[in-house]
Amino acid sequence: KQWYQRRVAITAGAVLGNIAVTDEGRKLLLQESLFSELISLLTMPGNIIVRRNIARLLRNLSFDTKTHNIFLQFLPQIVYPLVGGEEVEDEDMEKLPLDLQYLPEDKCRESDLQTRILLSDTLFQIGGSFSVREKFREENYYVLLKNYDQWEEDMDARERIQNVIYLIVQEDGEVDLRKEGELPQGLEKEDQVVHVERDNQNVEILKENGGS
Repeated sequence: KQWYQRRVAITAGAVLGNIAVTDEGRKLLLQESLFSELISLLTMPGNIIVRRNIARLLRNLSFDTKTHNIFLQFLPQIVYPLVGGEEVEDEDMEKLPLDLQYLPEDKCRESDLQTRILLSDTLFQIGGSFSVREKFREENYYVLLKNYDQWEEDMDARERIQNVIYLIVQEDGEVDLRKEGELPQGLEKEDQVVHVERDNQNVEILKENGGS
């Protein structure tokens, strides 16, 4: 039975990935009711393959900047797997989305490294839109992502989430991002370069998507 469930999960992930390649397929997947159901699978217990496939799908969809307004409505659900049970100051807590406030101390983060990396990559991609960066700042996502960064032991994963944190803390005039509405060539673009001015230096952040 477990073998069968694993094969179904792999096949479903491949099908969804193929659908996401086309404009019409993305429109279908981004219908609010369906997208909400897909996002809910990020916390599906006991099936890493399903969670990883959904995270990969989100990452691929996020390359199309026209999808970012939809992602904006589901930021708490996307960030939730990266959040632990660390104590947060009341002043910071009040700014967080309701779904991310006062989580139990034993709240566990996503156990699968690849899923965590894919979610970080998704946050980085959608952070290319001003409306998303603005929401990151307004709702204090920095606190949660910084806690995750301090918890994460894998250096590659830490670099991915630090890229997101840089987008949040830098003034927008200091960040050279893709123009709004510009569609990257290919959903599986090998790498994206964002130039961030940090500590009076122009730092080139290279995000490698290949092999995720």
